[in-house]
This record gives sequence, C-alpha cells and structure tokens, in this order.
Amino acid sequence: MASRKPLLVAVLTALVAVAAAAVVPGTPEAEPAAPPASEVFHPVVREAAAKTGDYAAEYTVYRPADLDRGRARLPVVVFGNGACRHTSNDELLTLETLLAAHGFVVVAVGGFDQPALTENGTPVPKVITDAITWAERENRRPGSDLRDRLDPRRIGVTGHSCGGLEALVAGADPRVKSVLSLDSGFFADGTLGYGRENLRNLHTPTLFVDGGPADVAYPNSGANYDLVTVPAVRATNPAAGHTGFVYGQRDGNPDPSVREEAVGVFVNWFDFTLNGTRTARDYFLGASCGLCATAGWTVTSKNF
Repeated sequence: MASRKPLLVAVLTALVAVAAAAVVPGTPEAEPAAPPASEVFHPVVREAAAKTGDYAAEYTVYRPADLDRGRARLPVVVFGNGACRHTSNDELLTLETLLAAHGFVVVAVGGFDQPALTENGTPVPKVITDAITWAERENRRPGSDLRDRLDPRRIGVTGHSCGGLEALVAGADPRVKSVLSLDSGFFADGTLGYGRENLRNLHTPTLFVDGGPADVAYPNSGANYDLVTVPAVRATNPAAGHTGFVYGQRDGNPDPSVREEAVGVFVNWFDFTLNGTRTARDYFLGASCGLCATAGWTVTSKNF
C-alpha cells in the first residue's frame, strides 16, 4: 500500500499544476498581507492522517506541499462525504485537492488507501468534530509536519448531501467558524435522524449551495436557508443538479467548468469567513457580487 503514496502525490501535484496554469497565470509570492485565496495556487500533497487518537473515522489530509510558502498558519476545512460514506473519500478527491491548492488544509472523512465504495451510511456528526480534534492535536504534536502550521481559530466544516447534514449538525461546535452545506439540508420530518431544530444551534455564517430543482436537496436547501437566523447566503445553479458540482457535469453532460465554479464558491466562502478577505466577501455580497454576475447562478443573502 505504501508504494502508492508517491504516485498519488505526483498525480495530484500534476493535476494542480495544470489547473494553476489554466486558472491563475504566474505564481504569486507570499506577502505579509496575504493575497486573496483565489489568487494563490499550490502543489498539493494528499496523505493519511496520523494515528493520534481513537476517532469515529479515519481521515485523509490534503495540504499545500510547501508549508513555508503563504500564510504562517493555515485555516482548516473538514469535509464530509455524500451518502455519509465514512470509509472512502475518493468521490470528492478533485474538489478537496483544488480547495487545498488555494491555501487550506482539508481534513477529509475517509481513509487514504480505501477504495471508492458504494457505502451508504447515516449521519454521524462526530466524524466532523473528531476531525477538528485531530487537527488541534496535530498542530501540537512533536514531529508533525503540521505542528504550529494550523490555525485552530479558523475552522470551517462542509459536506456533500448526507455529509452536509453532518456538517450542519457539527456547526454547533464552538470551534467552528464557518459552515458550507453542499446539495444538502435537514428534512422537515427529521429523516436521517436530525430535524430542522438543529438549525437553531448554528452560530456562524452559513452558505447553502444547491443544484436547482433537479437537485433532490433543493427544497431542503431553500427551506433551511429561510429558517436560519445567522448570517447566510444561498447560491443556486440549476444546471448542476445533485452531483454536477462534484463530478463536473452541467445539465447531465461532462463539463468541468461547473466544478471549477463550485471550487470558486468554496475558496471564496472560506477565504471570506475564515480569513476575513474583503474581495472574497464581495464575491457573495453587495452591488459588486462576483458570483451574482456568473452566468447561471442565483444568489441571495441575509443577516450580514
């Protein structure tokens, strides 16, 4: 199994390098005042999370390869899987790699060497909160490459579909500073064991992203957005359906550009809510809202 790691790192680094050339010309240099996350792009390492405790799941880490370039301490985003898969995270590999390339450490639910499975689980929010605990411990652990490189004050949680429910429940954790629900939301009748009363526990800015009427989560995404009392944004692109943002499909046809747009949403949301970057805020809010001007997207916001 160990022999696969150098190959995976090489493949992921090549993926990021190609994307960087296509999306961001040149390589910005690290500055005391960090540039917007959308303007930086790093080669990425994918690696197994160190075994430092008894957790509800195993984790895979996606991080910038050169930790000496960019911010001294990096924000952390925990990512839950569609279908509440707790064994493998292969489905979201591309999204997680590209988010890490913009200067985030992504802790993904699922083991490094586990194959893609047709596992269908039920929400276990502890897989998200345990990942936060792992990051805190790794930030203190002697010998860790991530020691003193993570910022435990800047933690975001997200997830796709059933994993989004896990992230929404975990959003009650006081360590969480930002929540992103992707093609998700609580059912009115509490299907899957968690009802909309959990929305009252949110205490941070929350973004609901969905793929329009063809997305099975579309009604829940809208109803959840309407009910939250925290600062919130809802962003909808009806061409994506339930999995278009994950697999790069527009109206059911292969089109990586819709996934690139989703990456832009993720990067700007966490840059805004975790890093406080003004241009990232403007991507969602105000008269110059950048996502609002992107063809196919509808954006609403409240409580800011």
